[in-house]
Amino acid sequence: MTYSHTQYYEDQSIASILADVARAHRILELEGHGDMSMGHLSFRDPFGRGLWLKRGNLALSEVEGDDFILIDFDGNVREGTGLRHLEWPLHAEIMKARPDVNFVGHSHSHFATVLGASEENLKPYNNHGVWFAYEGVPRFSETSHIITTVPLGVAAAQKLGNAQALLLANHGVAFVGSTVAEVTLTGIFLEKAARFQVDLKSSGFAPIEPDAEETKEKFDRIYPSKAQHNFWTYFNRRLERVEAAYGIGISPIGLPPAV
Repeated sequence: MTYSHTQYYEDQSIASILADVARAHRILELEGHGDMSMGHLSFRDPFGRGLWLKRGNLALSEVEGDDFILIDFDGNVREGTGLRHLEWPLHAEIMKARPDVNFVGHSHSHFATVLGASEENLKPYNNHGVWFAYEGVPRFSETSHIITTVPLGVAAAQKLGNAQALLLANHGVAFVGSTVAEVTLTGIFLEKAARFQVDLKSSGFAPIEPDAEETKEKFDRIYPSKAQHNFWTYFNRRLERVEAAYGIGISPIGLPPAV
């Protein structure tokens, strides 16, 4: 079945959006964000009731459209069944602090977590790093623990500021977007940029950091909304090919990137 694109501002159907958010989970698994049943995305309820959060005990690769619970901003379950993730305050407090954010993601992607466990700042060494040209990627180092309390959620949201992603020291990452496409690309590009940077530093080569203003112009040139839509639909086509071969819920080990 060919993927049909929808966006938050085009379609108020919660079921339609959650189907896309479920696909985003499975795409992120393919792109290095999977960690057993840990990691989750959320969607701001369009009727102001709170947020829809992936239910617990599922891998990113296993999430389908009905695998979400509605919680209010105090963490109370309003609709749906299943385990509420402990880190719901991270999602709730970011959404409360950022009215522009409709989607929040959290994962333990390997290379971005490596970066977050160091004093290294993410740099725009490649095109994926350019995605973060304007605000960079701050690091939240108040704790290396999981974000399970409202005060920690508030502090993490404050550290995120206007940025699109946040390194959680010795823990993982958080990333946001106004659309499901944007939050997915942010998560993917964060991990790709971190992997490139780790590889570059490991090579022993002397890194060359591009000019900051040129990097911002580069972002504007290569990541307009049309390009973002193109990349989002590419990842959906890739997901369809993988799931046609393996089914939903399986993340093949050693899957070639070109599949």
